Amino acid sequence: MCGIAGMLSPRPGREAVARMTAAMSHRGPDDSGVASARTGGLRLALGSTRLAILDPSPAGHMPMHDPASGNWIVYSGEVYNYKELRGELESLGEGFRSGTDTEVVLKAYRRWRDDMLNRLRGMFAFAIWDQARQELLLARDRLGEKPLYYCQAPGETFLFASEVRALLASGAVERRLETEALSVYLANGFLAAPLTAVRGVSSLRPGHWLRVSAGGGVIRTGQYWRPGEAASSNGRADSGEQLSSVLAEAVRLRLVSDVPIGAFLSGGLDSSIIVALAAAGGPTVRTFSVTFDEPAYDESPYSDWVARRFATRHSEIRLRPCEFAGWLPEAVDAMDQPSFDGVNTYCVSRAAKAAGLTVALSGLGGDETFGGYPFFNTVPWVDRCARLAAASPAPARRFLSRQLGRRGFRVSAPWKLAEAWGSNGARPAPPALPAYQAAQILFPEWVRRRLISADAVGDGGSLVYSLPGLLVEQLRAEAEAAGPGNLVSLYALRLFLGERCLRDTDAMSMAVSLEVRPVFTDHRFLEAAWKVPAARRCRGAPDKPFLWSLFRPLLGDDFPVRRKQGFRLPLDEWLRAAATRAWIGETLANRALLESVGLAPDAVNGLLEAYRKNRPKIPWSRLWAVFVLARWCQKNRVTL
Repeated sequence: MCGIAGMLSPRPGREAVARMTAAMSHRGPDDSGVASARTGGLRLALGSTRLAILDPSPAGHMPMHDPASGNWIVYSGEVYNYKELRGELESLGEGFRSGTDTEVVLKAYRRWRDDMLNRLRGMFAFAIWDQARQELLLARDRLGEKPLYYCQAPGETFLFASEVRALLASGAVERRLETEALSVYLANGFLAAPLTAVRGVSSLRPGHWLRVSAGGGVIRTGQYWRPGEAASSNGRADSGEQLSSVLAEAVRLRLVSDVPIGAFLSGGLDSSIIVALAAAGGPTVRTFSVTFDEPAYDESPYSDWVARRFATRHSEIRLRPCEFAGWLPEAVDAMDQPSFDGVNTYCVSRAAKAAGLTVALSGLGGDETFGGYPFFNTVPWVDRCARLAAASPAPARRFLSRQLGRRGFRVSAPWKLAEAWGSNGARPAPPALPAYQAAQILFPEWVRRRLISADAVGDGGSLVYSLPGLLVEQLRAEAEAAGPGNLVSLYALRLFLGERCLRDTDAMSMAVSLEVRPVFTDHRFLEAAWKVPAARRCRGAPDKPFLWSLFRPLLGDDFPVRRKQGFRLPLDEWLRAAATRAWIGETLANRALLESVGLAPDAVNGLLEAYRKNRPKIPWSRLWAVFVLARWCQKNRVTL
């Protein structure tokens, strides 16, 4: 696991890349390096900072060069099937000087060129300089577990890095806020690729590649994997036994490490399955849980049960408000981009690292595939009502709102339904996407217009469906391939998991030099699972009975099945603590700061006062999202 950076420019870029690399030292404290070379009319500089997981010897140093081809690579992530690929490459005559997966990727590119990406099974982001083609190839894994950002700066300069903050550290990127990001962030609580918070900086979308010419210009991009293609294929649905076998293989591959490895264990279904499969495959598994004094959030009875059942070496860390208050400023400052989530991941990652782990397996990704959220039930209802209401007069829309309210749906608020039936849409939406966004919306459009200052964005930053246009077009194509039954799962996979959970997990775990390996994101497992019709796979949301039926023989009939809880911190209570409340209040009372980042001070002050008075419909997440945006811009000196 590493941080990577690079620059193509007419000017020498070694010093700029060294600054970018140094800004990511937390991602790789074990080694770092910068290499440079002339490429046609430009100069190439590559940098890497390394968290050594496989072959921690100097043989794994990066940037890594292949003398046979003249190619260079900087690489972040883990290719879990690297041993299989290495064996195949050795049979073709390739030789190796290290035991790393980095060298396997470099040799695989030399041998298979563009087809290489389809052979990789894992999480990764890398850049390869192709000496023969005089091109730079950037690529990112299928679901977006590892980040990769790029920028075309003035003067034929192209830069890339694992973090937006690293690009800012280069000195070649202006610290200007992307105004389009204001509305997208306030609508979702996070940003969605290719959009970032910094003007001119783009995020390479998951499952995509990009080629840059020796002249520093992007010459072409492409997408090499779509989650819905397996569902639309003619292949037969895998049996439960086959699905279990594929997931067991995914766990086994992710246990390969030359440094201490363990697993996060909440005691819920997903993490318990991962631990049970890991325990069945070899030596004693080390498991790790965070517990709380607050009974509503504490899951220790369940994690203890699983740890005893599978004889793991179990550790618990009791997290209390005093520790949280001490960690919170570091957690916020660890965010590479603004996000209203992620603090919980920082806390568990920091505690796991302090307990001696360098790698941890995670159960992320099971909910999106098997219907683990309440919105799997609500979105289809809202979508049907939205399609009826779109062509109906206002009285009919009010009637539908009342009907949904009687059914107890959390998205029944009129302003959320207004989002669903496209009151702000100028183009046709991918099917059910407005309903999905309504279920997840943080601030409706009319509130965003109040929060965003008039001089920042003339129309209040309104966007169709509150997502970047390129992403909407991608979702349209993927929705067509996936079919109607898989739409909620698709949007949850691409948006909730890919743009929120996975990015936050990467940023927060790498902030403490911990590598987190999600298992349910294994693309071969996803392709097998998506062949099962969604009506069966996601039935019974949010309790995932289909997944439980697959692994009941492994977990045992006495496994403590319960309603889905999810790993949460008592954030509402803890954020009201005196020190934290004062920090948030002081930041949001800074009118000059708010104006410099495009927020309307009076509207923000009204939100703060409503939260302090415990007014209904002002949850902690809304105030927290605004605070994080302001604090992130302040910390990184980003202004309009």
